[in-house]
Amino acid sequence: MEFQKLDIDLLKTMPLPDWGDDANKGTRGKLLLIGGSARLPGAAILAARAALRCGCGTVRLAAPQSVAIQIGIAVPELMVIPLPETSDGTIARTALDIIAEQFKACQALVLGPGLDENYETDALSCEIAATSPLPTVIDAQALTALGTKAKMGEAPRVLTPHVVEFEALSGKEAIEDERVKIAHDFATKVGATLVLKGRESVIASPKAEPVQNEAGSRALGTAGSGDVLAGIIGSFLAQGLTAHQAAVWGVHFHALAGEAVAKDGGEDGVMACDFIERLPSIQKYLRRLTHSDKKGGFGLR
Repeated sequence: MEFQKLDIDLLKTMPLPDWGDDANKGTRGKLLLIGGSARLPGAAILAARAALRCGCGTVRLAAPQSVAIQIGIAVPELMVIPLPETSDGTIARTALDIIAEQFKACQALVLGPGLDENYETDALSCEIAATSPLPTVIDAQALTALGTKAKMGEAPRVLTPHVVEFEALSGKEAIEDERVKIAHDFATKVGATLVLKGRESVIASPKAEPVQNEAGSRALGTAGSGDVLAGIIGSFLAQGLTAHQAAVWGVHFHALAGEAVAKDGGEDGVMACDFIERLPSIQKYLRRLTHSDKKGGFGLR
C-alpha cells in the first residue's frame, strides 16, 4: 500500500500554530493527563513534562491520591488532581465524576501513562475511552484494557500501540511487510488515528493517506520512551492540531529527539528523560524549516 514519507515537505502542509507575542498559558492549550500509580508514577511524569516541553500552556495531571503530591513536587508546573484509589494504588472507578468535571476545563486528554493493571482501573479506562468528549491519546495500560472490542466515542482518538499491544488490540499479526496496510485497515475500522510504533512507525487515519517515519534511533527503544511520545502528541492536540496532524508531528519530534541524544552521547545508556530536554530546540528548528523563518543561524542539537 502506498504511503507518504514523513519529511519537512509533509510537515509544511500542516504547520504548527503560529503563536503571537501575546500568547500565554491560557491560549496555548489545556491538557488533561490521566495516569500514574503506586508502581509507575514516573511514566505520568515523563508524559506531563514532554507535553509542557512541546509548548502546551497548562497540564492537569489526574493521579491516585497517594502519588499525586510526589508527582506535583517532581513537576511543579503541573496542576495535580488527586483521585480515589484502589488498595493497590491504582485509580478507582469512582474517580469518573471527578475526571468528568476536569473535561470541562481542558481541550485534549492523554489516558494511560503509568496506569497499572487492575480491574477497576481497566473498567474506568474503557469508560473514558468511550465517553470522553475531548480529543484523546490512548496509550499503555489503557490500550491493553480496551482489548479487541474497543469503543472509541465520537471525539477524535489517537491510539499509540507498539507491535505487541497492537496485536492484542486488533487480534491480528502485525506482519512487517504489511504494516502500512494493516495499520490503515485498523484505523479505518475503529475510526481512530493509529500510531503503530516501531523502527519505522506508521501513522494511519481513516481519511488520510498513511504516513511512515524513517527518522529516529535505536536509542528510542528505552523504558518510558512511549510515555514521552504520548505526552508530545497530547500537547499538539491541546494546541489545536487534528488527530492526524498531532500524531505526525509527535512522531517526528520524538524521532528527532532520539537522533539528537544519540548524536551527542551514543545510542546506549539513554533514558527517556534525555529526549524531553531536546524538545524545545527541536521545535525551534522545525519551525524555522516549516515557516521559512530566516532569523539567525540555528542547527539541531
